Amino acid sequence: MPSPMIKDMLTFLDKSVTAFHAVLSSESELQQQGFVRLNENEAWELKPSGKYYVIRDESALAAWQMGTGERSGIKLVGAHTDSPGLHVKPNAVVNKSGYVQLGVEVYGGPLLASWTDRDLSLAGRVIIKEDNKLVIKAYRSDQVLLRVPQLAIHLNREVNDKGLLLNKQTHLPPILTLETTEENPFDIDSFKSMLASDLGVEQSQIMNWQLECYDTQAARLSGLNQEFIVSGRIDNLTMCHAALKALTGDASARAQTSLIALFDNEEIGSGTSNGAASSFVRDIIHRILDKDGGKHELQKGLADSFCISADGAHAVHPNYSEFHDPEHAVEMNKGPVIKVNANHRYATSAMSASIFEQLCQDVDVPVQRYVHKTDLPCGSTIGPITATGLGIPVVDVGNAMLSMHSIRETAGTSDHEMMIKVLSHFFRKDDVLAV
Repeated sequence: MPSPMIKDMLTFLDKSVTAFHAVLSSESELQQQGFVRLNENEAWELKPSGKYYVIRDESALAAWQMGTGERSGIKLVGAHTDSPGLHVKPNAVVNKSGYVQLGVEVYGGPLLASWTDRDLSLAGRVIIKEDNKLVIKAYRSDQVLLRVPQLAIHLNREVNDKGLLLNKQTHLPPILTLETTEENPFDIDSFKSMLASDLGVEQSQIMNWQLECYDTQAARLSGLNQEFIVSGRIDNLTMCHAALKALTGDASARAQTSLIALFDNEEIGSGTSNGAASSFVRDIIHRILDKDGGKHELQKGLADSFCISADGAHAVHPNYSEFHDPEHAVEMNKGPVIKVNANHRYATSAMSASIFEQLCQDVDVPVQRYVHKTDLPCGSTIGPITATGLGIPVVDVGNAMLSMHSIRETAGTSDHEMMIKVLSHFFRKDDVLAV
């Protein structure tokens, strides 16, 4: 039987079908644990050991427990709320060959073939007008609405030998319904009417939307011994969940402030107002640390800070082991992975890696190291962006997973609990930077 923590994580994955819903799920958890919401457009009165959170643009969240004041600096865990996928265009309705389809844009770098022949639906946020004010409504349809059907093999005989090639403009629009009649076609007003009905508002109230497709299949455990997690959005909602649990699991006083930052838009480079390259987390740290203006409290505090950037890591694939460096072929359920890259696609240094390794040793958790195969281009994370923007040491870590950026990814059950154990210890330990 899965542990209560793993059950909670599966529930979190199922609720968090978009970045907006991930923030709503996180906010619910924080409120249950006594965290108080603050607004960026108001003055803050932060108290020692106080618990607070801030949301920016409904899809990024930062939460923290204030330190006691005995020591400056921040212990930060960063993750991201977004995942690659298919986002709905503004003029969404496409009528073609007797079908009604939705025009979509590709967000980030999904494995496109994995989005075909799946039971899809729609979620995100809708902007409506109420009493001459703009109001944001979370939207999620639990009905299976959409499908991207593949071409039958009888019409594409070479697909199994040459692979499935998808044109992003013409092959990805999912089917929503059949056309009705020429006198009463399904058009953009019909689409608005569908949204309005689901939200319980008038069609005329709908101003705009930010919607995406999601897989309706629930997160599950798999494997002979239930050792695998299979779900959409494992990258990177499992690390959001781990950060939340580490922050909220122990309310005892801490010398330093413990902060988690769950950014949006990592999958497209983080260059947005609520991404890791924005002022979001630095603005918050400035308010936390710079209590005595002119005494360099911010700079002194940053010099005593440390960040763990938590994101997925590539487990060795048994069918494609040639794509992995044989000396750094990490395995699932063998512990957290420290990610290293000489060109700083990951922010890890020898010192930051040693600090994280010591944290793992402290709580008897094994640790692995990942280096990308040298003849392949390496992806990146929020780690280098955070290190550059804040000027603090960062270690890039994650849990080993397969099928990264697929509509349905695979990770290890034990790894998740081990990561929470290490992050919890990170927040509790007072001398993380002691050398």
